[in-house]
Amino acid sequence: MKKQIASINRITPAGGIAAAIVTVALLAAARPATAQPIYQTGFEAPAIVAGLPLVGQDGWVAPPPFSPAAAVVTTDRPRQGRQTVHVLGADLVHQDFINDATGGYYDAIGSYRRPVNYDTQGTQTVRVSAHVRIDGPRTTAGNNFFSASLSTRAATADGTASVGEIALSSDGQVYVYSGNESVPTFLASARARLGEWHDLTVVANFATHTSAFFVDEHYLGTFPFDPAETYTGIFLRGSLLAYAAPDTTAQTKADYAAHFDRFSIGVVSEEDCEE
Repeated sequence: MKKQIASINRITPAGGIAAAIVTVALLAAARPATAQPIYQTGFEAPAIVAGLPLVGQDGWVAPPPFSPAAAVVTTDRPRQGRQTVHVLGADLVHQDFINDATGGYYDAIGSYRRPVNYDTQGTQTVRVSAHVRIDGPRTTAGNNFFSASLSTRAATADGTASVGEIALSSDGQVYVYSGNESVPTFLASARARLGEWHDLTVVANFATHTSAFFVDEHYLGTFPFDPAETYTGIFLRGSLLAYAAPDTTAQTKADYAAHFDRFSIGVVSEEDCEE
């Protein structure tokens, strides 16, 4: 988490001449293009063993403060094959620093990362996707109490920064945001049912420094990389995250579960970029 805390209630549409030009230029390719794999998994055996935490298997890592043990490989509700990953809300560990940094917006976060450290040479496009599902009661519109997201990370001149994040929320929406704020400013959204699998996709173009976002192959928009960052062209990792707000008398994180399957990171061919 980094930078200033932004207002969560503000949904910022793509606007201005520059954004319009980018959107028009990419409308012809407004679909999540196929990609040559850098890494892909269905969380299946023998590479990944059910009943164990995801972290420590097949190159998956997690920083200790972010509930590393909460992501468990399971045979419960797989999207395909026999295995999937779930993060039970009850297993997300409260952290005071998360609550403080987000002004009480988030209370617990699980972050599960698959490093690839791929050099795009500043010219290639990287596609990151995952099937994502949330089970639990639907919250009221705008109440992002629990969410499951697909996140990206790239190297910058002085560290790292996101090139886009897309999340399924307990309020029955999919939200797009930069991934570079302590509290997200939503850039686009679409309805998405709870209790069903959804395909979330980020297509990051390192030549144009823009990312396109999709849910179930429905195009949500194209937005620029963070203009405050100097990106080096190295795509570091894709991540799966679960977020929970502080428990209340009406809502508790134990009522929710996030599920993830069919995760992939790949390079989009020039032909697909030109379509």
